Amino acid sequence: MSRKPTTPEARLLKFCAPTAHALQNLERGQIFCQHYTAYNDPFEFWTTISTGIPDSDREPERYLAALRAWGFDCRTVAEAKDDEVIQGSVDDYFDECQHYAPPFEGMRQGMRISCFSSEADNLLMWSHYGDGLRGFCIVFDEDVITLGNEAAYVLDVAYLGAPPQVDSFIYGVAWDQDWYSQTAIAETNTAIQYQGRTGLEEEIAMYEESGEQALRTMREIWQQVFATKPAQWMYERERRLLVQTGRDDATPVLRSYERAAIKEVILGERMPQNYRAELLAVLLKSYPNTPVRTARRSAGTYTLNIE
Repeated sequence: MSRKPTTPEARLLKFCAPTAHALQNLERGQIFCQHYTAYNDPFEFWTTISTGIPDSDREPERYLAALRAWGFDCRTVAEAKDDEVIQGSVDDYFDECQHYAPPFEGMRQGMRISCFSSEADNLLMWSHYGDGLRGFCIVFDEDVITLGNEAAYVLDVAYLGAPPQVDSFIYGVAWDQDWYSQTAIAETNTAIQYQGRTGLEEEIAMYEESGEQALRTMREIWQQVFATKPAQWMYERERRLLVQTGRDDATPVLRSYERAAIKEVILGERMPQNYRAELLAVLLKSYPNTPVRTARRSAGTYTLNIE
């Protein structure tokens, strides 16, 4: 992809039960990333993926969607076939774009996932993943987690009422449109700066808008392929770290991170004293400057105070 899909949110919360493995991973600075088949949601990666160049007669909706991604807003196939500009280049252009369409099926097999939340005071997350306030929550800095690694990125999970249907060819067209827009912006800026061609600012704005639309399309498709779940899971407010491994099996991986990736650690108020002592010892040794807070039940309400 031309630009890594990101989100403006840079907060990743990992809820952990009070286990030896959680302590070990924290001490070693590692995140456990699993194959999608290891998770308990049977609808993980349940997206239907269309591939190949769309046929205008057999797949009119795909064909028109590809034209829209290209920048032509045709209402019918007949209208598109009457457009000399489209028909003069559509075959060559679509043939080129099919090479930019990602092999999503194979990529899903090699993908490894680590799940996070985005709410430190989420009651259900503390109950289900933090062992009823006996565990802890690690607050990660997304920018540090993914810094310098093009094979790792973070997506917000979308919660839908039905599995999405996506088109890898549309992604290929959007990829090309994003690349074209960024190239045109660079060339226009050069013309303004070095050739004295004033009055081209409006063209830059046009290219920027086109590139942003293409990028939104890519992000949406990427999310639908790799980060979409049934609406019943919405309480998790999940964000996920995706790591592309290139593997063709289902073996999990441990991904290392910089110590600076941890912004703070939140302890559950019901954590056993002996485990608390072990956890604090690990933090003192490996993360001595990391803030430590505690999540406590509020008196008289079903809420948490984190202080």
